Amino acid sequence: NPLLMLYLNRWDNTRKMALYGNVFTEIDIVKGLRFRNSIGMDYNDFNNKNIEPIVNNGFITRSVNSLTLNTNKYSSLTISNTLNYDLRISDHKFGFLIGTESTKTDFNSLLGRAEGFAVESESYFTLSAATGSRTTNGISTGSRLLSQFGKFNYAFSDRYLASFTIRRDGSSRFGQDNRYGIFPAITAGWRINKEEFFKNVTVVSNLKLRAGYGEVGNQSIGDNARFGLYEARYGPNQNVYSPDFFNIYYNVGTAYDLNGANTGNLSSGFVSIQAANSGLKWESTKEVNVGLDFGFFDDKLSGSFDYFSRNTEGILIVPPVASAVGEGQQRFVNGASTSNKGWEFTIGYADKLENGLSYNITTNFGATKNKITELPEEVRAAYPGTAANSIVGHSQYEIFGYKTDGLFQSQQDIDSHATQIASRLGGIKYVDINSDGVINSDDRTFIGSTLPKLEYGINISLAYKNIDFSVFGSGVAGRIGQDPYIFWNNFVQGRDNAGPGTLNAWTPTNTNTDVPSLSLANNDNKASDYLFRNNSYFKLRNMQIGYSFSDDLVKKSGFITSCRVYAQGENLFWITPKGYIGSDPERTDVNRIPVPTTYSLGVNFNF
Repeated sequence: NPLLMLYLNRWDNTRKMALYGNVFTEIDIVKGLRFRNSIGMDYNDFNNKNIEPIVNNGFITRSVNSLTLNTNKYSSLTISNTLNYDLRISDHKFGFLIGTESTKTDFNSLLGRAEGFAVESESYFTLSAATGSRTTNGISTGSRLLSQFGKFNYAFSDRYLASFTIRRDGSSRFGQDNRYGIFPAITAGWRINKEEFFKNVTVVSNLKLRAGYGEVGNQSIGDNARFGLYEARYGPNQNVYSPDFFNIYYNVGTAYDLNGANTGNLSSGFVSIQAANSGLKWESTKEVNVGLDFGFFDDKLSGSFDYFSRNTEGILIVPPVASAVGEGQQRFVNGASTSNKGWEFTIGYADKLENGLSYNITTNFGATKNKITELPEEVRAAYPGTAANSIVGHSQYEIFGYKTDGLFQSQQDIDSHATQIASRLGGIKYVDINSDGVINSDDRTFIGSTLPKLEYGINISLAYKNIDFSVFGSGVAGRIGQDPYIFWNNFVQGRDNAGPGTLNAWTPTNTNTDVPSLSLANNDNKASDYLFRNNSYFKLRNMQIGYSFSDDLVKKSGFITSCRVYAQGENLFWITPKGYIGSDPERTDVNRIPVPTTYSLGVNFNF
């Protein structure tokens, strides 16, 4: 009963407080020399109270009441100091900057729970009034980051531009030997259209060549990632209820009855929950970028092209370990190395005609190729592939699974095919990749990538007198993804109702279909190109039309300076390839609600 549920939770509450801000001081020491100090803070305080009273409502009962208090506090303090010097000598501009920055983050949580309260009133539910069992828990963690950096800028006659930066970052998340990482970067630019030989080329209004190289580090791991961690889990082993109507036995406690008396105090030890790695170090990414900015006809036609090559080494990861290695031996390590190469192209045209119509059309394209270049044996199990069919040379976003060849149409078809467990009439036929006559895990291969081969978008804006119109759409091409509707629509799910696709399932009299014959066998649910399909798409994301009232009409109000009304549609429609039956291709999880199509009306005022 929803009303009863509200009544039972009438004393529950949650309080949240967030404070954030920044203060700074700047001092001009001498001409061109400036000192700046900045202090930034982010503070969050969370408190939750949950009271569970006794319940006796038909088959819904709770015989013991309880109080749970949960509080956690997060704080981040950043202090930076910089010294900046600008110098100009004739056509030469110089800029020098040195600085330090330190960041301190802390997180503390405390949970208290008690049972057995004699009086059920809100004021009586305090931890000290409980007569039953009590439980407390909490954690305290934090990290520190200290950086020193310097930067040098140079410009000559607004034609030649260069910048060099170097950072030295130290994180408490790494061991003492690898705590610091050094990350340099350099960029250069050439405004070609500013050269003397370009002065008479009036059609070119902007032409700039850019090139850069840089390194960045990643320390996005837990605050205690480098440590070997242990826990005292005093208490009995647990029987955990499972949805499959049986209990799963978990040996989680560290207490043991050494005397075998089944009574009295139990001796307790510690259990390993994470292995140490004192050699853990920064994940490093090195990138080279070359770009060209261009503009023609007073920048009516403008755009840019960029090419980049990015290599990442020592990706931070927690790989799975074999059970035989022992309990609590998982740990953070520096694992695979990857290579990313790609390009981005943007071009647009904007103009205003003599009749007053102005327009702006912009489109963009981009593509990225990714591959794993190195894979240490310690982390191989964290990636798709096998020792014989390694993912090295493939993208980390590729799917490792089976290729299919339609459905079995006859018993002769089954007999002549490679031996396949649970093969049946109308069942999915898997391809014998290695031609050994048996369908097993060795027949898995890389069937496609979730990384698109092309990303693109287009934006069109029009304005005529007081009316404006805009439309924006984007899409991806050349990728695969799991179509969740295939699983829920084309297969029976045991006790659950089946999807409508099963009405077209294969039968001896209905063979012209791609829906397998109905069965509870799990053989059809393997990762394959039957479940992972081309989910490229184009989405019309936004369309808007507006009308701005004339200034003379608006000013008659006496206090409004401008007024615009508009109608807007968002997520209007999308186009997917044949064979993809899912809803929103950007939401491949069937449990996630697709982004709705939204229509709205609005008014913009300025006073």
